[in-house]
Amino acid sequence: MYNSGYDFTTTTASTDWWSNFGQLTAAAIVIVILLGLIALAIAVFFIIAHCKVFTKAGEAWWKALIPVYNSWIETKIAGLAWWWFPIFIGVATLSGIKNLSAILGFVIILISFNYNYNIAKKFGKSNGFAFLCTILPIIGYPILAFGSAKYDAKAATDKNGIFAVEKDLVK
Repeated sequence: MYNSGYDFTTTTASTDWWSNFGQLTAAAIVIVILLGLIALAIAVFFIIAHCKVFTKAGEAWWKALIPVYNSWIETKIAGLAWWWFPIFIGVATLSGIKNLSAILGFVIILISFNYNYNIAKKFGKSNGFAFLCTILPIIGYPILAFGSAKYDAKAATDKNGIFAVEKDLVK
């Protein structure tokens, strides 16, 4: 009989591989759990900041927690015309469609900037701050929430936000 020189009765190689696989799996699980806890902490922090912004604007904090309704209240806080709300919700909903997501993703950024532009003005902040709130809301909204900015409902904004038309130019 042919002797290969390998002793098939010992399973050292496969045992080592399997124990290493178990250790790698355990490490991966620990990493996923830690990342999940970090993401949860960031989400809770952002939700608290959003509730605080609503409170500063004179709205009840719990209104920031209810999906869709919070967009309606945000339209009111921003001082935008009521019809921006269905546009925002409609575009956000349609942007989930695969073939429309690239085009409508850009449109939703413009609409979000429109909201944040008016909100920044209501809190006495600049256009650059509105850009920050649009691109990095996890930084912008906590600054509004926990900073010294005060909400001024009478601050000069346009009901159409950045899409305002100068009526004086048409003569």
